[in-house]
Amino acid sequence: MLHSIGFGLVDASILAIAALGFSLQFGVTNYVNFAYGAYLSFGAYMAVWSNSGPLHLSIWLSMVVAAVTTGMFSWVVDRGFLAPFIRRRSGLIFALIITFTLSLVLDDVYIVIWGTTFRELNYSAPHTMSVGPFLWSQYDVIFMACSILLLIAMMALLGRTRLGRMMRAMGDDLDLARVCGFRTRRVTSAVAVISGALAGLAGVMLAIEQHTFTTSIGDNVLFLILGSVILGGIGRPAGAVLGAILVGVSVQVAVLFIPAGLAPVLVFVALIAVMLLRPEGLLGATTRPAGQL
Repeated sequence: MLHSIGFGLVDASILAIAALGFSLQFGVTNYVNFAYGAYLSFGAYMAVWSNSGPLHLSIWLSMVVAAVTTGMFSWVVDRGFLAPFIRRRSGLIFALIITFTLSLVLDDVYIVIWGTTFRELNYSAPHTMSVGPFLWSQYDVIFMACSILLLIAMMALLGRTRLGRMMRAMGDDLDLARVCGFRTRRVTSAVAVISGALAGLAGVMLAIEQHTFTTSIGDNVLFLILGSVILGGIGRPAGAVLGAILVGVSVQVAVLFIPAGLAPVLVFVALIAVMLLRPEGLLGATTRPAGQL
């Protein structure tokens, strides 16, 4: 049981990083990006390109490359595809359909470019160590530390910087933010870069944990990211991390009692319970009418 909880905390740290980006994007733009799983896949393959390709960078430098390139990729997609559609016709359902369609398109493009063969990253073999009752590798410890540091950085960004205050203002009332003179397009561009960078970083961590992967690596965990965000309170960074911990640990512990294929069902059961008893999530959600970007 304790080992399963330890493995669940590692999974939770990766989910938390992705959920932070997903929650930040929703909190500011007020649309659910169903293409977010494709961003994780893009980050994993950018790491393969920099790690195993002509550059032969270390796994840590490859993480940086993946985060930067995925952030730029997210910005290009947001400015060139999502924003024009959202400006033309705002609405949560319309944005959901657009991002879901984008996810399908990106999945097919990835297959055309990278194929369906399994890929892997080059890195030194992990050494398992005992940390109290848990068994973790050095990568697991680094992943959890990164998750904690990124949460602290996100809270500092939102609470102590001018950009963060503008993000929170747009999340509360987009029209009022415009009246106050905020450059909303620049803010949404910054959000696209940050959320994309977090997705790229999470994609590389996920690739390391799974050892081998295909272009569907991000889509396979998208529903776990959604579950984490909704459980904790969509639009709340701390809620995203709390939800990721609950999802990651519950899935690993459930494997002890039910078949592994059925373990993720617990996430949906928890989602149903939360939506019935506390629709705003455990820490509350940021909601406002959908507006143009």
